[in-house]
Amino acid sequence: MLEPTFTFTIPSLYDDTPLDCRIYHSDQQLSGASNSKRSWRPRGAIVAHPYTSFGGSYDDCVVLSAVAEIAKLGIVVGTFNFRGAGSSKGKASWTAKPELSDYVSFAGFFLQYLDNLMPPTWIETSPVFMEDSSTLSPIISNQAISPKSFKAGRQSITIILGGYSYGSLLASHLPTIDLILQRYAKIAKGSAEAEIRLRAQTLSTQWNKDYKHGVVERGRSLNSHTPSGCSSRHLGIVFGGEESEPGSRRASRDSNRSLEFVRRSVDRSRRKLDSRTRSNEINGEGEERLELSKMPEPQAHYLLISPLLPPISLFATMFARFSKASDDKDNIFWSIGKRHTSAALCETLVSHPTLAIYGDKDFFTSPKRLRRWAEGLAEQPNSLFRFKEIRNAGHFWQEDGVDIQMWVCIKEWLQDIISSQDGI
Repeated sequence: MLEPTFTFTIPSLYDDTPLDCRIYHSDQQLSGASNSKRSWRPRGAIVAHPYTSFGGSYDDCVVLSAVAEIAKLGIVVGTFNFRGAGSSKGKASWTAKPELSDYVSFAGFFLQYLDNLMPPTWIETSPVFMEDSSTLSPIISNQAISPKSFKAGRQSITIILGGYSYGSLLASHLPTIDLILQRYAKIAKGSAEAEIRLRAQTLSTQWNKDYKHGVVERGRSLNSHTPSGCSSRHLGIVFGGEESEPGSRRASRDSNRSLEFVRRSVDRSRRKLDSRTRSNEINGEGEERLELSKMPEPQAHYLLISPLLPPISLFATMFARFSKASDDKDNIFWSIGKRHTSAALCETLVSHPTLAIYGDKDFFTSPKRLRRWAEGLAEQPNSLFRFKEIRNAGHFWQEDGVDIQMWVCIKEWLQDIISSQDGI
């Protein structure tokens, strides 16, 4: 399996819970090879894991295989553990609302990470922009954030929002990309959003630096909390702690978790306050804010492996149906529940390039139901939704040869996207 380039944590926007994350760069990128004849476009894919309560994590075999296959095409891949999975803190919920926010948190991080990656040709021909060092140069909170010269005229990011099983359920119910980025348009120093942005800057800067010098390594550990039994060589560059300056974080994670029941009550009361009072309560009176430089609108795609449909999706979320609260910045989350049949979800999957792939022996969702759902979306006017039903494949893709069929199908879909964008 491909080893991660970076292993790190970010706080969840939901309640500051630390989440385990990984970034994978392909062997082609690690070797410094690039095709200067093509117009470079940053491409990334997120693969979310199955249900935490059933043992799901980013070490799931299907997730790791997806990472390896997608990365072979030169696409940067990101994975993360939902709360309660692996070494991520917190506990799995029964409503999926916190987990949806976990996905939003990582998606926001990943978009900013991709936005700060320098084109290979720019790195190879530009002067050295950072001194070579075995240590990282963290970006402090008060450092000015300005657009990079290499972004001028660059094509928009291609982002594939994907997942397997429960992960695909949440991927399909994410807010739109513009709503995700709105969380970072203007942020207060010390907030979870600021911490996520700073981590994206630090890691992208490290990648650009190492790529420039051809010294990208997987064996340096910057975290003393390496899990027992795991060498740092197999964890890539490991980041722990926080990017923000000491004392700038608004509240400790322990405080957020212990007062979660109070926060829920405050959330209900907050809607009764006027916008000025709410702004002061969340951001602090007169506190300096950081603005996100404008990036070209990313192009969203969806990859759904073994998608879950009702009734199992309803039990996985305890029939939760949250709606977007347009008057509350902290509640930009989508409903789950029956949105699989709603116009909003259909519009998302039909209007964006989407691939759903499942087996005809899937016992979590009836193959007939999956087939009807997929055919209905694919038959919509101007639909960009595609699907593939793999014969004799179950939900866990353990049957002989079915995993190869799945990866071939996914590879062909991704190659079509790359070819159409590169004009090949």
